[in-house]
Amino acid sequence: MPFLLVIGCQIDRQTLRQAETVTELKKDTALTCPIKQVDTCAADTAFNKLYAKSQMTDKNQMLILDHGEKSLLARINLIRAAQKSIDIQTFIWNNDEAGNWVLSELVKAARRGVQVSIIGDQLYTMGNSWLMAELATLHENFDFRLYNPVFSDAHTSTFEFATAIACCLANLNRRMHNKAFVVDDRYAIVGGRNYSSRYFDWDGTFNYKDREVMAIGSVVNEIVVSFDSFWTSPHVLPLTHLNDVARRIINNEEAQTDWNRPLPKLAKTLSAQANDNGYIEKTFFADFVAVDEVEYFSDTHDKPFNKEARIVNKQLTDKFHDLFSKTEHHLVIQTPYLVFSRKARKMFKTLRKEHPDLILQVSTNSLSSTDAFYVYAISLKYKRFYLKKLGMEIYEFKQRPGMLEQFFATEQSNEHTRYGMHSKSFVIDDKISMIGSHNFDPRSDVLNTESGFIIYDREFAAKLTASIEQDMLPENSWLVAAKEQIPFFSHVSGFFATISRKLPIFDIWPFRYSTSYELLPGKEPVPRDHPDFFEHYEEVGNFPDIDLPVKQIQTIIISAFGGFAEPIM
Repeated sequence: MPFLLVIGCQIDRQTLRQAETVTELKKDTALTCPIKQVDTCAADTAFNKLYAKSQMTDKNQMLILDHGEKSLLARINLIRAAQKSIDIQTFIWNNDEAGNWVLSELVKAARRGVQVSIIGDQLYTMGNSWLMAELATLHENFDFRLYNPVFSDAHTSTFEFATAIACCLANLNRRMHNKAFVVDDRYAIVGGRNYSSRYFDWDGTFNYKDREVMAIGSVVNEIVVSFDSFWTSPHVLPLTHLNDVARRIINNEEAQTDWNRPLPKLAKTLSAQANDNGYIEKTFFADFVAVDEVEYFSDTHDKPFNKEARIVNKQLTDKFHDLFSKTEHHLVIQTPYLVFSRKARKMFKTLRKEHPDLILQVSTNSLSSTDAFYVYAISLKYKRFYLKKLGMEIYEFKQRPGMLEQFFATEQSNEHTRYGMHSKSFVIDDKISMIGSHNFDPRSDVLNTESGFIIYDREFAAKLTASIEQDMLPENSWLVAAKEQIPFFSHVSGFFATISRKLPIFDIWPFRYSTSYELLPGKEPVPRDHPDFFEHYEEVGNFPDIDLPVKQIQTIIISAFGGFAEPIM
């Protein structure tokens, strides 16, 4: 039955041919720049100095982009400087201020002669078939495609989403989570950010502290190869191959966007800065590192659909596990969702046995800062295992970190704005680093395609470690550690808790092994096993800074009864 539903939703050939014919007639072919002189119309970019340097030294120039608005600034500068091509992969593209501004800059680039190619994951991109129909017919140099469309539509309605859950959950869950931005095959940005205001510090209610890395040099070619493999994948469809878009094109129902409308208020200062190469150089250049070795690693386009592909072709998860298993002294991981797969938990357990003195630190979200409390609830189930069996040091990000003004652009924020952590990174033994889209969770392992840079360079590793350690400072994160142990009772409680946590449902043992701690004023951080630990820290409960009892109750219920859903969260 599910197969018949999916087949029945595929666009019929007659509609497809008609949509393609009408689209070709509607596409604008005019250029704002003389043919074959696109480079004369493109803005100059200071980043070309670093590209020349990378060519001379045969070393890739790499920069950590921790700040949301500055990451947007770099993108706008490079889009305006593009001479030949812009390739973008993303999981989310929202029709909001930041998303629309980037889109308008890309449209201008296409109109001056740059080939713009975008792949978005269908489930979380635009959500507007009128706009997608406009983008499909916009310009011959502008091409937008979608990964794994649900029921062959660009926009999935609430009813269609519910139907897909009921009939085709396995297919619905297969998503493209890659995030890559490439200009002229020279400059690239890879990491965790999507195209939405909250990833660039422009949302008044909630913003992410995310991380990307800009790469300039030969490694960018590896991203282009991966992008091309997705572009030609049978799982990636042109907009004209989607039912709702095709119908709107045929019926002349495209949106009519003014792509030359005035800039949003938040963009005016940033737009001027993007045109100022002196400002670009001052803002970014000092932190670039000429790395010894780097590779871009991406899952194959068919990974979520093909179990054999996950076995035959080495996927990003396998690469991580190989690297993790070779750790000897120090591993620091940052992930928004602390839910390791069963395979990963087993690997870390073996690693701990082999290296009893290993320092294993994890930076993640608290319940107050997370954007997915149901995933946090699953992580709560494994806290005792992570802390006691794996010996992890866990730091949970605060929704209002002490270094807020250093971490974020705050023009749009107010006293009620929440902040969450969205970075996906690790550093192994102070020499191997990763920044990418992989969350180190079961979904990233199996259901999503993921990508990232793996960098083999001690200077870069030191910068990344310093960035993560800053997030773990007491003013920015709570320390999660074992509660004060009560003789006999704690031992008995631990025994029943271990049994309870192993159950996929009915994990109902009420006594938690751990809690969150706040460093006391004037005290220095000390490890949990320090004899004076409780003189330095005060207990603030499992869910500090949460004013909503309902949210706490929901989290506890999901932790107790939702373990079966762990692989798809």
